[in-house]
Amino acid sequence: MQCTQSCPGVMSMHLQLDEIDDLNWRKPIIKLEESRARIDELDELIANLINERLMLCKEIGEAKKRMNKPVLDDKREKEVLSRVSAVASDPVIAAQLVDIYKTMLAGSRGLQEKLNETTSPKAQAGANANSESNEELKQDQANSSQDSSEQTVAQTRNPQRYFPTVTIIGLGLIGGTIARLIRKHSPKTNITAVDSPEVLQKALGEGLIDCAETKTVNAAERSSLIILAAPPKKNIDLLESIAPKLSRRQLVVDVTSTKKEICTVAENLDLHGADFIGGHPLFGSQKSGLDASSAVATNDAVFCLTPTSKSSQMSVKRFRRWLEGLGLKPVEASPASHDKVLARTSHLVQLIAVALGASIADQNVTEHELKLHGPAFKQLARLMESPPEMWLDLFNQNKEELQVAIQDLVKQLELASDALDDKDFEKLVKMFHRAKSVAE
Repeated sequence: MQCTQSCPGVMSMHLQLDEIDDLNWRKPIIKLEESRARIDELDELIANLINERLMLCKEIGEAKKRMNKPVLDDKREKEVLSRVSAVASDPVIAAQLVDIYKTMLAGSRGLQEKLNETTSPKAQAGANANSESNEELKQDQANSSQDSSEQTVAQTRNPQRYFPTVTIIGLGLIGGTIARLIRKHSPKTNITAVDSPEVLQKALGEGLIDCAETKTVNAAERSSLIILAAPPKKNIDLLESIAPKLSRRQLVVDVTSTKKEICTVAENLDLHGADFIGGHPLFGSQKSGLDASSAVATNDAVFCLTPTSKSSQMSVKRFRRWLEGLGLKPVEASPASHDKVLARTSHLVQLIAVALGASIADQNVTEHELKLHGPAFKQLARLMESPPEMWLDLFNQNKEELQVAIQDLVKQLELASDALDDKDFEKLVKMFHRAKSVAE
């Protein structure tokens, strides 16, 4: 492992003693920050569940009132406490759970008892007289808490509180772009990268990463978030290799643009308590490599998440907020629907550009003649420059959906050709309208 703290441009295979001491000193702090972030998320989840429980208790209270039943149901409360205490294997924690639930049950009874209270005319008159001042008080409280709320939102969006340590396996175009986003929006996040020595040397020199590692398993063991940013087939191999070393509270995310195959592999692997979420950032370039990542536009870019049976609700929520903290827009889809759509909106578009370029090349069009093109061709020409190694794995992994998409396009082109032969321009107009509805 090669790490930098104050001198990102220096690579050394051996840490100095003071650096080791510094890392050991920081380790419990990172753990504390991560644990507190986890508790904050659990608190929000618990609060929402308690709110839902109290709403149900209110409905039950209204039913009891109509049926003239007492609020207290001693038998029911004993059943609840018995069930709750059985959740914890530690008897001390079980006793704490019972105490917490006794308080919550008392609150539920209080809520139901209020439903039985009859408001007197005098009290109602007082309530009406005070309603205006109460509204003013609520407005003052809202105004005074606005700054605090904004600070809370800012803190919630801080990516570091969700994943203080991140490992990126593959510092190419996508991996490099993600590393740059982390550096921009969460500079205190500790980033470890796995790649070739040459790429790692450059990344360290730029201050893009904190630690360089050539052994994937070593890097994966010490991070809360592991991002697989290698080519598609390689990502599957990487997931299988790190699976035995994973543990609870770790999250693994891949970032390739086909999802069904790797998500199926993840569901069948023993991840030792770690979570896996399929991912696909919808930004990129026709170029590849770390250098190209500096020019990738990511403002408000969509990041597709494809949760699996190995994706806990909490991990999905944490990762969504982490993405939002990086300025990205998370969108969820199933692996199958992702691959079906991307076959048409990405993979087929790349093939169209390649096929058009090959067709023009076959016509021996001169360089001078190629100057005669519009802006649409310029966009496709950018895709024509894409290196084939970027796409062949993707085409192979999504070949069934891609074949269907190709056949659908061929049908549309045949319809257009027939319309031209028949001079049926109304048919072409209808095609334009259908296409416009997609663009809108």
